[in-house]
Amino acid sequence: MSELAGILSPHVFIFYPFTAGECGQEARSLVWYYKDGENEIGPVSKDDLKRLLKEKSIGGNTMLRSAKGSNWRPLKEMVKKKPKNPPPVSPAPPAPKPQPEPFIESNVPVTESVSPPPPPPSSSPDRPSGGSGPLSVKTCNFSFSGSGSEYFKIWIVNIVLSVLTLGIYSAWAKVRRKQYFYGNTSVDGSSFNYLANPVTILKGRVIVFLAFVLYSVVGEFVPLLGFGFLLIMLPLLPWLIVRALSFNARNSATRNIRFTFRGTYMQACKVYLFWPLLLPFTLGLIFPYLYYRQKQFLVDNSTYGTTPFQFDAEPKDYYGIFLRLLLPFLGTIVVAALVEFLLPSASLLFWVVFYLYGFAYISVKANNLLYNSSGLAKHRFESTMEVFPYLGIIITNTLATVFTLGLFHPFAQVRAYNYQISHLSLLADGSLSEFAAAEQESVNALGDEAAEFMDFDIGL
Repeated sequence: MSELAGILSPHVFIFYPFTAGECGQEARSLVWYYKDGENEIGPVSKDDLKRLLKEKSIGGNTMLRSAKGSNWRPLKEMVKKKPKNPPPVSPAPPAPKPQPEPFIESNVPVTESVSPPPPPPSSSPDRPSGGSGPLSVKTCNFSFSGSGSEYFKIWIVNIVLSVLTLGIYSAWAKVRRKQYFYGNTSVDGSSFNYLANPVTILKGRVIVFLAFVLYSVVGEFVPLLGFGFLLIMLPLLPWLIVRALSFNARNSATRNIRFTFRGTYMQACKVYLFWPLLLPFTLGLIFPYLYYRQKQFLVDNSTYGTTPFQFDAEPKDYYGIFLRLLLPFLGTIVVAALVEFLLPSASLLFWVVFYLYGFAYISVKANNLLYNSSGLAKHRFESTMEVFPYLGIIITNTLATVFTLGLFHPFAQVRAYNYQISHLSLLADGSLSEFAAAEQESVNALGDEAAEFMDFDIGL
């Protein structure tokens, strides 16, 4: 019985008697005996055997003999598989050899193992039959062609002119910096463009600077008015953020098509005012959720031409990132306490190393999750950054910047950016050129409603 338990087979089996002498029409009236341990039970009819087999009271190893015979044989030796779909009979088959007539037909398997029929041949998964499928997805790697030495020249000129003009040139410095990084970043043979007007950036920075000066002066002489001024300015923060994100998106383009940002003021209030205000009351436990909402706000409200981006990450994904850093953090506290006790001078260095590791870990995991959860129509993104290679870049960049009194900073920026871009890919489902052409037609039909109305940048 044990060897039959749990076996389910779709095949039909036919039982035959032992010898040809016991076959034929005479077998229909035979009675049978079977053994249960040392006991011989019978006589039983073929219907009784069929019922006992279905009830699993007997099995393939049950010894059986006919009433006319004296030889005991295992029941499983009397089994022959009956095909479900017998092959068609040829028009003139040879005369078949007489076969014994079955005395029991059953759907219950009595053998210990039955090999299923081979599966029908299927097409190779690497070669789909239709026009769409895995082969239609093309991996387009992002690339950066800039260098630290080239960017150093731009960076040093920006620093000098910004100092000489008391910060006025900083707007032009930002445009030059972004144009360099955008222009040297490409995917599928097309680079990016930054199209902002430095005067518009300067306008936004002047407004923010004057508001800050007014708050500082009022707060210095009339603290109560300064607090009131802060309460008035606080609701303006989400509006400033939305305008800055809209400005930067609309002035970014590739294949002659601009990006746009369509987030609203009320959405920004929830993300940048409401949820941050709850941080102290939740002891910071909602920070991963806040981080998730900010990324969702950024991606879901961004478009390329008229096609919106999609973001399908979930809050639990971001909680997983921070929770996986919690255990090393608790271990670091214990080790830091021992280091502080045994070697006080090394405790600060220990915390610096852990801070750099935590920064690299969060940056890599959050960056990978952001891109791997984002899509544009049928196209997807893939980021494959790793923690320890990026940590090595951060540590060497930090040391080199310190020992060169800051002169290595432009090289450090290029190294970090190049690593991020070289591990970013676009999984294009179809032709990017055709997709861009369709977007261009949609944009031309829609028109540029936003133009320069109330656009300015606050340095985001």
